Amino acid sequence: MYKPYMQLFYIFAALRNMKSVSLRPFVISLALLWQGRGQIISPSANVTNVAIDLLDGSHILHFLNVVDAFGHVSTRNPDNASQFIMSFAIAPALATSQSLVTYEIDNATAIQLTFNTSVTGDAVPSGFLERFIHSQIYKAFPNVTGVVHAHTLNVISFAAAEIGLRAQMGSAGSVGTLTNGTPIFDFDSLPTSVLPEDSPHNLLIGNEALGDALADTFENGSEVVLMKGHGMAVRGTSVRDVVFRAFYTMQNADVQSTASLLGALALGGQPPAGLSPRVAMDATVAFESDSLLSRAWALWTAQVDQVPLYDNDLRS
Repeated sequence: MYKPYMQLFYIFAALRNMKSVSLRPFVISLALLWQGRGQIISPSANVTNVAIDLLDGSHILHFLNVVDAFGHVSTRNPDNASQFIMSFAIAPALATSQSLVTYEIDNATAIQLTFNTSVTGDAVPSGFLERFIHSQIYKAFPNVTGVVHAHTLNVISFAAAEIGLRAQMGSAGSVGTLTNGTPIFDFDSLPTSVLPEDSPHNLLIGNEALGDALADTFENGSEVVLMKGHGMAVRGTSVRDVVFRAFYTMQNADVQSTASLLGALALGGQPPAGLSPRVAMDATVAFESDSLLSRAWALWTAQVDQVPLYDNDLRS
């Protein structure tokens, strides 16, 4: 009976003697997770099911090169619309059930580890600084239940050139057909009321005011906001839906880039018109139906299951 507590004691003893301060947060997190062994309270079936998709989504986004060591996906808590669930600050490829955190949408405050409720409040390992992207999108749009933030290179190129994306193919209908393309969030253009002169101008959405400014950039007719020098934010109706949208936004950027080059050669620089609003809207309904989403999801989960790096311990 005493062994787990003795092992916990040794962990904290090691922490006191550590010379490397940079490793201390890791050891603290390890100790807290160990302390919670045997005290894990199983969430509801609803939460467990969406968490399975959330872990799969994190791994799929990495497998498909939408994210790398940075970026994140989240879901609104199906049992409590005032909360959302996402991993603490860890590379998406490495996410497991024990890295999932339940947050309040209000202030993006950590409540507890989703699958270890003995770890609460300040004891929860540090979350992503940019979790305010997620909290403020959920706050602004009650019908949104999934959010992705990614630093996808070909998307950053469009924002750098101040060219919005327009849907070029049916699977990317959610990109929209706005006249100027997807809206672009420009950190440098924020007023001092949102970004004071003495605040870090580092592109990171690290507080509610910045998150609100990003959420306000969304426009009806597109589920994507490009972020100049940074990446993109995507909103969706589920984890599967928002992962699908993020991947095909990346694919759409490739198609639009190639079409723009071809247009410059053959059409005297005329940009690709893309899909008509009606086609983009109807294609979104078709491609994001449960049937087609499930087909894509079945393929993607089969692919990540073949890679030892990814561990969805809620399915294994």
